[in-house]
Amino acid sequence: MKHIIVVVTLWITVSFAACTPLAGPTATQVSEPEPTIVSNADEETEVRNVVENFGKRLQMVSLLAPTATEDLQTQYAEFVSPTLLGTWANDISQAPGRMVSSPWPDRIEITTLTKETPDKYVIDGFVIEVTSTEINSGEAADKIPVHIIVERNLEHWLITEYTEEH
Repeated sequence: MKHIIVVVTLWITVSFAACTPLAGPTATQVSEPEPTIVSNADEETEVRNVVENFGKRLQMVSLLAPTATEDLQTQYAEFVSPTLLGTWANDISQAPGRMVSSPWPDRIEITTLTKETPDKYVIDGFVIEVTSTEINSGEAADKIPVHIIVERNLEHWLITEYTEEH
């Protein structure tokens, strides 16, 4: 009888052990990599840079020069959508730039920057015009209100609408 109890006990122990997972390293779960999410602050900085760098180029395009159309392409192409550039090239009077020798556009100061959709920002601000006097003092000879739309085109932000209110 003792043999039967030992055999049954041994059988129960072996059966139980076979059903229990072995202790030791467990498989680690491989998860999908988290997508890289650009924060609004990073996007806003990129959009702000597009507008401000474009604003610095305004003085480089003399709208009355015979080369104005070529100058638009050379100076603005990295900041402005091809569609908007084409519109300006077809009607140079609609393009922003330098009209007279003084005052001239020095920069764009942004007053509001609003994310309208994941791929679109609306910017309001002023084109700051200066003369040789203001360039030294940092003030403005004139401030022209401007409304700008910047949209993502693939991985780049481009100005797709630009309106000055004279």
